Amino acid sequence: CPMRLRPVLVKVDGYQKHITFDEEAGEQNIFASFDRLGKRIFSGNSKGKILVVDTESLETLTSFQVTTGSSATTGIKSIEFARKGSNFVVNSADRIIRVYDGDLVKSTEGKPQQLEPVQKLQDLVNRTQWKKCCFSGNAEFICAGSSRQHEIYIWDMAHGNLVKILHGQKGEHLLDVVWHPNRPIIASVASGVVSMWAQTHSENWSAYAPNFKELEENEEYDERESEFDIEDEDRSVEDKNEALVDDVEIDVVTCDPIKAYLDSDIEDEGDVLTFIPVTPEIEEPEDGFWAMTEEEVQILEKMRDDKKEKSTDCDSALIPLL
Repeated sequence: CPMRLRPVLVKVDGYQKHITFDEEAGEQNIFASFDRLGKRIFSGNSKGKILVVDTESLETLTSFQVTTGSSATTGIKSIEFARKGSNFVVNSADRIIRVYDGDLVKSTEGKPQQLEPVQKLQDLVNRTQWKKCCFSGNAEFICAGSSRQHEIYIWDMAHGNLVKILHGQKGEHLLDVVWHPNRPIIASVASGVVSMWAQTHSENWSAYAPNFKELEENEEYDERESEFDIEDEDRSVEDKNEALVDDVEIDVVTCDPIKAYLDSDIEDEGDVLTFIPVTPEIEEPEDGFWAMTEEEVQILEKMRDDKKEKSTDCDSALIPLL
């Protein structure tokens, strides 16, 4: 949306169309956003009214009012949709973050009515104004950046509990915050500096191997005679239930879809580009790694013979005259 103007839908072919409200056609300070699938446009104005418009026909599907406890209206600052599910978050001027169910909004199409949010989030102590709000990649958490200073609040979506507050450098003013699509990483922009927030992981190999022992320094180890043999010659009794599978064919061609990038409403992934095949760079390939035809071998031998003949002619031309 252009600043202080009505939302404008612009297509690549040059088509432009203003999205107006039926009752407040000249209302300013309007924010608009596409839903997760791009089929609907959600727009809100400074009086707290959210209008749902069809993307293709630009027909009004439904609308509802965001009100405070005293039935007063509040301005809409931003609307963000989750990557998974149908929830979307509304950041309003009354310092309250509201989470609405998109499926419930669809059910009211053609019969506008008052909707209640499924979750309300706010800072009851400092009454913080929010600069930007967004969902996590799995839509289980909501993070919001303070407009006063470089602070990021993280809530649990299911229960609405405040999980963590991330504090940046003092004196910095937060401009934007975004969550990584499929990793627990948050990026924030403040005073021209991009900060990356992530957990510090400590390696604990004993979780994968209970018998693993971490060493502070190198120690000498006396291995058994048959410890690293393929077949244990010292084993006296064979376990019948033990399945020794030596030749296991591993499938390295089939690519499983990444669930983080799939849409929860679309079961079939469709024809998408999963990876781009490239030729591996091998410094010392084994014999017979690259299969060559007989014709290619003959061409290669002929090139080598021609190179030898040229080198012999050059050597004879450099014989000094006595």
